[in-house]
Amino acid sequence: MATPDTLGIIAGNGVYPRLLADSARKAGVKKIVAAAFTGETDPALKQHVDLVEWMRVGQLNRLLKFFREQESPHAIMAGQIAPKNLSIYDRISKRCS
Repeated sequence: MATPDTLGIIAGNGVYPRLLADSARKAGVKKIVAAAFTGETDPALKQHVDLVEWMRVGQLNRLLKFFREQESPHAIMAGQIAPKNLSIYDRISKRCS
């Protein structure tokens, strides 16, 4: 698979979003955008990507709109979402089915 021009990162907590951004840049990705979650994502991520959009866990429409607006057909999740916030994924799963 060819290296994409734009990569979207769904950024949870921890170091993995930053490591992914740095690795993608080294691999030749020109534009890296991140959907970051209030209370989860490390604000230092902004130093490793071109654009950060802050949102709450569960704002699926906002997440999808952000990646569409940034013309990012490729997105990957990196990092953890705290278990207390994971119940939202049940709702997302039902909506996408």
